[in-house]
Amino acid sequence: MEKIDPQSDHEALRNYKPGCTVSFRGTTYQIERRTTLASGEAAVVLQNDKEQFEISANQFLAGVQSSSGIAKI
Repeated sequence: MEKIDPQSDHEALRNYKPGCTVSFRGTTYQIERRTTLASGEAAVVLQNDKEQFEISANQFLAGVQSSSGIAKI
């Protein structure tokens, strides 16, 4: 099992603030909030008109696209 470093996970999300609009795996979402999973790993809650879900920072960062690499505010 890989050791989780919550500090670096949270730092990696610093450009993705609540309210930002991002494209995640081809679908546009708004970041509802940032949170921490029970494992201690950083996570974000993504929401659009049809769904809302929580995803770990690593999965989010691997699948997110935003203009110029920085989330639109």
